[in-house]
Amino acid sequence: MKEKVLYIYLVIMILAGCTYAPLPKQNGNAGTEKNLTNERIHDSVKTFLLIGVDSRGEKKSRSDAIMLARYFPEQGKLKLASIMRDSYVKIPGDHPRYNKINAAYYYGGKELLKKTIHENFGVQVDHVAVIDFHGFVKMVDLLAPEGVVVDVDQKIIDDMSIQASIGKNVLHGEEILKYVRFRHDDESDFGRVDRQQEILLQLKNGFINQISSFEGVVALPSMIEQGLSYLDTDIGLKTILEMGPKAVFHAPDTVETMRIPVEGSFKDEEYPEIGAVLEMDDTKNKKALQEFFSN
Repeated sequence: MKEKVLYIYLVIMILAGCTYAPLPKQNGNAGTEKNLTNERIHDSVKTFLLIGVDSRGEKKSRSDAIMLARYFPEQGKLKLASIMRDSYVKIPGDHPRYNKINAAYYYGGKELLKKTIHENFGVQVDHVAVIDFHGFVKMVDLLAPEGVVVDVDQKIIDDMSIQASIGKNVLHGEEILKYVRFRHDDESDFGRVDRQQEILLQLKNGFINQISSFEGVVALPSMIEQGLSYLDTDIGLKTILEMGPKAVFHAPDTVETMRIPVEGSFKDEEYPEIGAVLEMDDTKNKKALQEFFSN
């Protein structure tokens, strides 16, 4: 079902900057994103790793948001799992054995983050998309040119210098980036993950509405090409453009979300040279994630 792959790509465009969560078996040239345009996409369930990095173009950065997305084509269902960036995990390789999961991307990029997720949670990734702050701002404005409606309070306005008033506001790229990154309240990173998933779902709905007209379908190929320029992804442009117009009719019927670590499965700890972490019950969280993605 080629239509499935395009919709997942569009979700990747939305997700990668703000989230937020499983992924790929790749062959010999796994590290070459742009030359996989003839890749055969199967109808089976696929898992995607979506990485938002805390960078505006720097060479090395940490993953500010980590999200796994799995699509079930026969059920028309999409599942999204956000992994908290301070989750304390075992990182494969010669660097410190245990660290926050966001350090994996800093040490070894997307390949090491994939290995870290597989080793800790038993989830195999099929495809990866990476986006930085600049790309996220551009992607939001591409997918939601009229803006996104969010509810803000005085604390987030003051802390992030958001140009808004208390209550519901229509915000655009730069302000939405501030909104999804805010974490200086009682909910800390947990509230931030909730906001990331909130924005994702709004962008998904807004994008589907945008391409649901004849004009939108006609504009879709150029929109996809522009979106690809903001991403580092191993899904090829040729494959995506070939299936573009069909996406409108094959959006997932349902979207389910979760967060790792799950409630009651972690404690706050602090380690020298690492700082504050979420020390998880590894068995409970691995089981929870695998069960979430099982059907």
